[in-house]
Amino acid sequence: MKKLGRLPEAARRVEVSRNILPHTGREAGPDRKTSLYGAALSYARLGYPVLPLAPGEKRPHPRLAPQGLKGATAESATLEAWWRAEPRAGVGVLPPASVLVLDVDTPEGLPRLLGEHPGLEGAPRQRTPKGGAHLFLRLPEGLEGALSATVRRLEGVDLRGMGRAYLVAAPTRLGDGRTYAWEVPLVPPEELPPVPEALLLRLLPPPPPPPREAVLGASPRRLRGLLGAYAERVAAAPQGQRHNTLIAYARAAGGLLPHGLDPGEAEEVLVRAALQAGLPEREARAAVRWGLEAGSRNPLPLDPGPRWGVAQRASSWTAGEAFWAKAHYEEQNPWRGDEGKPQWR
Repeated sequence: MKKLGRLPEAARRVEVSRNILPHTGREAGPDRKTSLYGAALSYARLGYPVLPLAPGEKRPHPRLAPQGLKGATAESATLEAWWRAEPRAGVGVLPPASVLVLDVDTPEGLPRLLGEHPGLEGAPRQRTPKGGAHLFLRLPEGLEGALSATVRRLEGVDLRGMGRAYLVAAPTRLGDGRTYAWEVPLVPPEELPPVPEALLLRLLPPPPPPPREAVLGASPRRLRGLLGAYAERVAAAPQGQRHNTLIAYARAAGGLLPHGLDPGEAEEVLVRAALQAGLPEREARAAVRWGLEAGSRNPLPLDPGPRWGVAQRASSWTAGEAFWAKAHYEEQNPWRGDEGKPQWR
């Protein structure tokens, strides 16, 4: 199958906003001047896989796309075949994993969101038939997969795209005649504005607090002990939760940097833990770096008062001892166990 080539930036930006398809020299197939097929090709050229929708509806076409969003593609021959079979099919787009789309439900929701995060004003924006909007943004490297489409941490806003949720796209017309329209033209994924950090922190789960027994101040050994405990949680994270767990504990470790924790040590310990959990190194390192940087701007409060017992003994563990003990001891968490003593298998 042939994929569509990329156009110069100016041409790519104009295509979708005006629903114009440049002449390709091929006269067979659906009329390239029709807005639906032309828009489908334009989205594909921008880098957004497309799927056909049932005429007048939001659902994937049951005959042309029986597998739903799994059938989304940018292959020109497939798109031609779909719109040859059903010229009235609506256009759905599946933003890739790096693209977050904020689906604002109501007309009043958009001004509120823009007021809270003015940096969103210039983001590609599509107006929906109900007066809401779709805002397209780029996730930071390492955070692909960190957000779920089921998360609702912003009032009246759903999370879409990210390779997991498609959107109805202009110029699709619903059965009652209402349409979608671009207010700020769409651009390729790599050219989208990044998600503002303040907004991203609202969407991600908060970092975990220090273990209760370990809130003992900020001595170097105690900081390393906390880092080791965080690494254990990352290494033990089950599949499906590894990415979010890594980001959460990287942010928590970042909150220790202002207290004196070495950022290089923190990065290496957490990346090693992520590798043990099964994450690829590049993905893990990007996520850790983002989490450490974000967390460093929100120092974790550490109680300076000494407390004795289990945690006091545990605080003598270095990060390396706390993490690598997993290979030799049954009890892997320095903040738990029989008075903090490791257990042999």
